[in-house]
Amino acid sequence: MPTHRPDIKKLLGKDVKEVPMSCQRVMAAADPGHQIIEHLAIQAPLAHKSGHPGGPLSAFTFCYWINKFRNPAVDQPLRMSAGHLSVLAYGLQYLFGRDRGNAHLQSPQNIIHAFRTPDGLPGHIEAGVGDIPFGTGPLGKGVSNALGAAFGLQYQKKPGIVDVMLADGDSQEGQVQEAFRLASHLKLDNLIVHGDFNDIQLSGMPTKTVAADFASITAATGWNVIEVQNGNDPAQVKTALEKADELLGKGKPIFVCYYTTMGYGIPLMEEGSNTGSKNFHGSPLSEEEAKEALKALPPLEEVTVAYLPFFQAEKRRYEKGSVPTDIPLQFSTAKLGGYKRAITTEKGAARRDFGAVHLLNLMKMDSRIVVLHADLAGSGGFEKVEKELPHRCINVGVAEANMYMMAAGMRQTGLLPVTYTFATFGTNEARANARLIDINCGHTRCGVVHDCTHAGLSVGEDGETHQERNYLNIPLDHTQVWMTADSNQAAAMAERAMELIAEGHQSVYTFFPRDGHEQLKSPDGSVIYGPAYTFDGRADLIRGRGDTSDQVTVIATGIPVHAAVAVAEEFAKASKPIQVRVLNVACVRPIDSAAIVQAALETGHLVVVEDHHSEGGLATQVADIIADFSLPCSLRRLGVNHYFPSAPAKDLYLMAGIDKESIADAIQDEVRAEIRSGEEAFVTVMYELSHYLQLSRFRETVKPFIQKLLKEKKYMDSLREFWAMNECPKEKLPSNEDLKQKFS
Repeated sequence: MPTHRPDIKKLLGKDVKEVPMSCQRVMAAADPGHQIIEHLAIQAPLAHKSGHPGGPLSAFTFCYWINKFRNPAVDQPLRMSAGHLSVLAYGLQYLFGRDRGNAHLQSPQNIIHAFRTPDGLPGHIEAGVGDIPFGTGPLGKGVSNALGAAFGLQYQKKPGIVDVMLADGDSQEGQVQEAFRLASHLKLDNLIVHGDFNDIQLSGMPTKTVAADFASITAATGWNVIEVQNGNDPAQVKTALEKADELLGKGKPIFVCYYTTMGYGIPLMEEGSNTGSKNFHGSPLSEEEAKEALKALPPLEEVTVAYLPFFQAEKRRYEKGSVPTDIPLQFSTAKLGGYKRAITTEKGAARRDFGAVHLLNLMKMDSRIVVLHADLAGSGGFEKVEKELPHRCINVGVAEANMYMMAAGMRQTGLLPVTYTFATFGTNEARANARLIDINCGHTRCGVVHDCTHAGLSVGEDGETHQERNYLNIPLDHTQVWMTADSNQAAAMAERAMELIAEGHQSVYTFFPRDGHEQLKSPDGSVIYGPAYTFDGRADLIRGRGDTSDQVTVIATGIPVHAAVAVAEEFAKASKPIQVRVLNVACVRPIDSAAIVQAALETGHLVVVEDHHSEGGLATQVADIIADFSLPCSLRRLGVNHYFPSAPAKDLYLMAGIDKESIADAIQDEVRAEIRSGEEAFVTVMYELSHYLQLSRFRETVKPFIQKLLKEKKYMDSLREFWAMNECPKEKLPSNEDLKQKFS
């Protein structure tokens, strides 16, 4: 005697003498959800000639029952690491009434129409579509995000189960193992990973590609593991979920491994998957295949009507309450009772002071700030944080990729996460995760502070492998890139970084050199970045008058700012003084283009100095501003344009030509070179500024300069007069022969 219902598919379409039509109709009505997904998997990719039809069918049964089992008012919405299963994700949003007003999700027909269209539903899962918490696409990221959410809930003593769906090809990414090992160590027993193991991937089979027994691998990592022989059988799935729920709170994370069939429910897809005759992973069915598959299904309209009572019940359940993952937070130092910014006049190291002093001071006042580091606590000053707040400074191991995505998951539970590693690891090992976090910041609040030290040649004797020369080149849409000049500025940066990730739609990379340094001071000896200073991303005038009497502008970031200041002071005292303007550009992205335009028009000579490659860093930003607005100025770039041997940092700066003497030589060269453009050049700039205000990527940050032109009395007059005086009389222009001699 069978103990549970047979597969419904085996009952439908049978002779009525064997299976009465009443039974067939009841069975069909009992499983309209799966039939809706079958329609979506066939029709949506076919309609738009793109998509993944097989995986949504193999993973549907357990994903459906996960949603049935969970309380949306308490438990986290299902995360899906396999972002290509978007048909399934959108189908589940409809089936469980989670459209949140998105018309594209309010019927299966709408999903088919909107799938992979510009104003419709994305090809891969994105946050904010219904209640999807986090957008995936690049494989291997979802478990790390879920790990962060699970940790965040445990840390804050909040209830709720965190479920994440993992595919077998997905599991091949190394980051997945980073997440599994850390989750075991942290005893995250509120985390359940659901594995869809159908043994099909885009170009073959996992069992013929890697060691594919992931259940055994996971068990060896210290998880509770449940294997489901037929992950497409609702009875087995429900039994596994009941067992998984029994294991919650027992000290170990849980992995449920469902062995499934790609294309389950569509005979021709099942046959292709089982025999290996056709791979339905990443291509739509052909017109003929779709026609054959749809023949065996009731019409979509009929199935939708049959599902309506279930839909209405689920929608009512969801609308009673749902757990937020897009969480706005408030942060203001004015509201941190007892907080006082630490200001020093003594020599320091911003890389350590950022963590050991400034972040620690904020952490003492705000329990939401939690630090993750990749086994490098002492290098960033976080050993002091570990000592004073051990439960809030977590060593995640040498696993930067997992660390970044874990932090994003933590932010989605209401924490303010900071990650820490060296610049070379934070911009390379973790880059794909920083990019995916940035994309998600456009749809939900998941911003993170990425603290990276030992940037550029400042690593000194560590050698080429640790000389990260491209750390400022992070042209993402929702990520700011900062490089401090001293410890006091780092204090203001820490405060501003917390404000940004509290709002949530931006992340921040903060970079620091390894070097120790003096604190930047005004000519009168007072610190420049005192208690009243606010870090707002604007370039700071460190030396110079800030008008047309300045002869050259040095634009610098990080340690080179100190060398530029020393040079400016020497030239000011020389027998033939040179008036040097020094700008500290601590926010490289988005750059203060107004300050650059002003410097170009007032001095005509720009020298960029950075412990970074001249390509892609600060110099490239400045060059792009010059190009966008047709600025009549010269540009000298001093940077680190190849790798260097192991040596003390000061010797490496000399070799690279970013030391004090090299800056002085560049300034002298520049002031000897005449920029003769005349009044026409100034007028051209004004036209280009007005035109490119709508087109340039610097359109927002150049606006303060436009306001200066329009509102500061006689400022435009003085600039026009300055450039009119720079016009070269025609009779003094060199001949072509003279010019040719320059190249001989």
